[in-house]
Formats: sequence, structure tokens, C-alpha cells
Amino acid sequence: MRRFLWILPGLWFFFVSGQNAIQSVSAEEFARAIKKYGTEQLIDVRTPSEYAEGHISGARLINIYDTDFQQKILEGLSKSKPVLIYCRSGHRSMVAARFLDNKGYKVINLRLGFNDWKARGFPVEK
Repeated sequence: MRRFLWILPGLWFFFVSGQNAIQSVSAEEFARAIKKYGTEQLIDVRTPSEYAEGHISGARLINIYDTDFQQKILEGLSKSKPVLIYCRSGHRSMVAARFLDNKGYKVINLRLGFNDWKARGFPVEK
């Protein structure tokens, strides 16, 4: 019981914090969002080597493992339109999406990541 009471505040913060402005969408919906909002706020949070193997055209690389990631990702972003974000499988981008959500940004996350994007035949740039 004590362990549960210790975990409860952490769970509350996880589910209640932020603006709840994260949409986690399919590759098809992500492609529509790119068409609608453009690529000015399209961010790839993978590593440079992953990015070099292929990425969505117009995406800005900001490696989530960089020590100054939080500072870099906020540079040049506008809160007036959504930030489009992705990684390989959707996990790292969701971590970044939660950070942006807590800063007041609306975020559209590619749910199953770049692997799903490629598998569905969407264009890839090298």
C-alpha cells in the first residue's frame, strides 16, 4: 500500500500536467498535417546517423540525446501552429511531445514513427 501511495503523485503529474495538446496520429494523418501546416515546425528527434539514412523532407534534426536538446527544440518554434514531431518508432518523439506540451505548444506526433512512414510508402529524403 505504501508503494502505491508513493507512485500516485507521479501518475497524477504524468496524466494531468501539460496542456493536453498532443495528437498522436497515423502516417496518413501525419502526411495530411504536413500538407496543411507545412514543414517549418517539422522536427525529427532521432540521431544524426538515423537521419542520414532517410528522413521526411523538410524535417529539422534535433537529436533528443543532445545535452542541450530542450534549448534547441524551442528555438524558432511558434505556438500559433502545431509542432509536427517524429522519431523511429514513436517513443522518443512522445517524450519530446510531452516536453513541448508542458511548454504550451500544440503537438502532432507520428504515432508509429518513421519506420511506419516508410513502410506505408510515404516519400523519404536522404
